Amino acid sequence: MKTYPFLAVFICLCVNTAAQEYSFKYGKITPDELRMTLYEPEPDAPAVFIYDDTDIHYSFGNSIQLLCYRTVKIKVFKDEGVKWGDVAIDFGNYQLSKEVVSRIDAAAYNLVDGKTVKTQLKRQNIFEEVLDEHTKRLKFSIPEVRAGTVIEYRYLLTSDFIGQIPDVDVQHAIPVVRSTAQISIPEYFTHHIHTRGYLTLPVKKELENGGAAGFSGFSYTNTKYICNIDRVPSLRKEPYVWHLDDFRAGLEFEINGLEIPGSLYKSFTRTWADVYESLDRSEFGRYADIRNPFKDEVAAIVARNADDERRQLHEILKFVQSRIAWDGTYRLTPESSPHAAVDKGRGDSGSINFLLAAALRDAGFKPEIILLNPRSAGRLPLTHATDRIRTFVLRTKLKSGETVYLDATDLHSDVNVLPTQLLVDHARLYSPEHPFENWINLSSPAQSVVLSQITARLTEEGELECTETDTETNQAAYDLSRRYSRSENHDTFVQEYEQRAGITISELTVDGLNTAKARMKLNFRKPVDSGGDFLYICPTIVPFIEKNPFTSQKRQLPVEFSYPYRYRIIVSLMLPEGYTVEELPKSQRLSACDEGIACTMQVQQQGALMQCLFEFDLSRIIFPATEYTDLSAFYGFVMDMCNSRIVLKKS
Repeated sequence: MKTYPFLAVFICLCVNTAAQEYSFKYGKITPDELRMTLYEPEPDAPAVFIYDDTDIHYSFGNSIQLLCYRTVKIKVFKDEGVKWGDVAIDFGNYQLSKEVVSRIDAAAYNLVDGKTVKTQLKRQNIFEEVLDEHTKRLKFSIPEVRAGTVIEYRYLLTSDFIGQIPDVDVQHAIPVVRSTAQISIPEYFTHHIHTRGYLTLPVKKELENGGAAGFSGFSYTNTKYICNIDRVPSLRKEPYVWHLDDFRAGLEFEINGLEIPGSLYKSFTRTWADVYESLDRSEFGRYADIRNPFKDEVAAIVARNADDERRQLHEILKFVQSRIAWDGTYRLTPESSPHAAVDKGRGDSGSINFLLAAALRDAGFKPEIILLNPRSAGRLPLTHATDRIRTFVLRTKLKSGETVYLDATDLHSDVNVLPTQLLVDHARLYSPEHPFENWINLSSPAQSVVLSQITARLTEEGELECTETDTETNQAAYDLSRRYSRSENHDTFVQEYEQRAGITISELTVDGLNTAKARMKLNFRKPVDSGGDFLYICPTIVPFIEKNPFTSQKRQLPVEFSYPYRYRIIVSLMLPEGYTVEELPKSQRLSACDEGIACTMQVQQQGALMQCLFEFDLSRIIFPATEYTDLSAFYGFVMDMCNSRIVLKKS
């Protein structure tokens, strides 16, 4: 059956929704679309997709190709919605197989003096750029886009990668009036379909005649998947989410194989064994065994710390970091030889970690490669193997049997201390010999603890004089190092700390930066709230939290914290003569979500000495949306606990 995609898919269709007339035919703009100033279901949205249509099917001719037609109409309401007129399309480019973007058409429609003015995209405003060895990006900016503009564009992506159907995004950062998608797959392809996101997608499955295949001239049947849904809500950023795209509603297809009877058979099933084998044959596999350019330096480190393996690892890691600065890019396979990065003193994540692996081998360790995507690139899929892997870290075993992890990209990292971006729950061991290794959870390589010890004295003037010592380990130490490095200088760090805590610091020192154990010491003064003859003192001196971070009534997405940790505050407060305790906060313990999070506070008096023990324990970092109500309530109780006061009365 011959198809005319731009005609058959986009029939002249106008509907009236909430007294608003929309057209779903390309090139037809209604007066209502031009005049509308907001989208009623989400009146604060900067723009709205009036329609978003995807049509994917196969073409049989001299070869088999995959055709993906995309057609879009967007209404811009606000200045921040103008960016939707900037379009970027990524496509693959290999030596024998490629993708081509063609049939690009785009225009902006504006209402000027009561008349519709159309501004067409010109060919000279379409550009291509190279992203990496196998990926290009086509970009264009539609002219004359501003608040009030209606945008339309369409294009065709023709792909030789017939075993890789592009994912279909149903949900976007702005709402969608109507989303339509149809994907036709010939009976010769064995496949699976997956839906993602928290929305329920109405996917229908139909069979249709596919016409005559060019290979042998016989008929075949298509399995056609149709997903039409109106009023798709925007996928909005919420706090404590690693990567928003992990939860975007859409369709994913897995093509397992192609078999045309008597003509062709090809398997597309990719197992992790296939991925590892492909990596082993590539430059990645060659770089995994490069020589160590720092032989003398590594030998000296080993000799200097002959009886301390962990110290050897620490010094080798810091040495590699000192010789090669990370350029900020994550690459699984280095752009060029890692030895070139040594010469330049700068390189990507692949170069730096391959060099670290070579140095570790010379030191007698057996480093293993752990494949992963940083949080900002989305999780590796659990449903199928993929070669869309962005980077890797290393792990090795000590003689004690302990397994430790290392990454040399971030100067603040250490043994078992990884950049927060790499603390993922889905990682894989690169092992061509043992491809069925289970998934590795890297979200907490080692326990992170903050111990804050505060000695305080209430002065006759009604101020607290305090000495505080904070000992922070592993990821907590990493965070302290990051905060310190981001400040312009030491004085700026002190000023920022003062503003955040509401204190006046006379002295502050930090030791152990960029290691797994950092210590901060400070002397400070803090005013005490008073009213009449009464003084009100926070039992932890500075509240652990002052506001509940989870105050929204509802939440669609899970809550994903950075890493599990334990925070312990021990306060000793000495009272001067002439004060009596009128009220003490109640000692209590709170927990929620099957003990995934807990908090304890104990306050007691021994004569003129007040003591407080506060503990906050986050043992689990991912909480599904079904636990959000309990989590929000828990933080509300903790906030109340932290804002409780010791009440003193002056005699």
